[in-house]
Amino acid sequence: MTPPAEPDKAVDELLALFAERGLTRAEPAILQPASVFLDLSGEDIRRRLYLVQDPSGGELCLRPDYTIPVSLAHLAGPSAGRAAGYSYFGPVFRYRPAQSSPGEFNQAGIELYGIEDRDNADAEIVALSLEAVRRFGLTAPEIRLGDPGLFMAFVEALNLPEPWPRRLRSAFGRPGGVAEVLSAAPKPDADGRGAYLAGLARTDPAAARSAVEEMVAVAGIAPIGGRSPQEIADRLIEQAQLATDGGLDPDARDVLLRAAAVAGNPEDALKTFTALAQSARLDLDEQLVAFAQRLLTMAERGVPLERMSFAADFGRRLDYYTGFVFEVFDPTRREIGQVVGGGRYDRLLGRLGAPGEIPAVGCAIWVDRLTGGEAA
Repeated sequence: MTPPAEPDKAVDELLALFAERGLTRAEPAILQPASVFLDLSGEDIRRRLYLVQDPSGGELCLRPDYTIPVSLAHLAGPSAGRAAGYSYFGPVFRYRPAQSSPGEFNQAGIELYGIEDRDNADAEIVALSLEAVRRFGLTAPEIRLGDPGLFMAFVEALNLPEPWPRRLRSAFGRPGGVAEVLSAAPKPDADGRGAYLAGLARTDPAAARSAVEEMVAVAGIAPIGGRSPQEIADRLIEQAQLATDGGLDPDARDVLLRAAAVAGNPEDALKTFTALAQSARLDLDEQLVAFAQRLLTMAERGVPLERMSFAADFGRRLDYYTGFVFEVFDPTRREIGQVVGGGRYDRLLGRLGAPGEIPAVGCAIWVDRLTGGEAA
């Protein structure tokens, strides 16, 4: 791909495309409450926030992305409770280590809320993102597809005890993370404290967490990587559970390792998942049919499946993604990273105050990468 000679014109065409599709332009404030990003964005973003304090001591941050601010604006606006679509374009602020460029760069994107037909909404997001990158001269992109929800369906069908579901869910977003978690050996419980804590967690989880939080406070352990004392407590309890009764049945481990290794053409991936579920006698028909239906809808919407690859262990590095995820790359400049990234995050709006789960899917478009900038 050759970046367009007139990037400003490409941006104008992009915004015209969004308007043509009936998307409302969202312009949330640059200064945002830091707590919501610390709670929901995952450690990768938390470590890269630009934090400030207001005169009253309240902690704010420069907007690191648009999804959470646009979601909050939607819930507070007249379209809350109805299907709605938004677009955005503007600066976001994230620390970018080992790069000469500052941590401010322009991002565009789309968010769709309340659309019950998830297959069509997912296909629309991918198709519209491909139309968007064409405005910048990228006509033959590569698309990477994942679905942590499908892998977690295997976990649920195998009835794995906690903390395994939580650990595996959090492993998505880093290369080899799922296989690494499945292959890790439990740490020994030399003094028996792990057994006590694990037992307390089984009988009274709130008491276990309270006890560990108190120990963390007494020890003066500082937050690490943006983790709160509560998150540190949860991590310590999880380690205690793994050290005492967190062993995996070898057959279950084998099934999950094989599921995590599924990769390649998405249609072939579907066949592999189907054969694996049948051989393990797991009832995953509903999830596998949903996967097939999504692919069919994308093909009908014009998404080129031949340019798409699937990886079962691929997930976005943000805590609020819950299912289907995707990234778009320029195959001639893969070193810059994805130029589009997004997916489904149905539980986010509920965590932001909505009375229940609201279907939500969106994507961010790295404009600076499309116009020749550095990776973010």
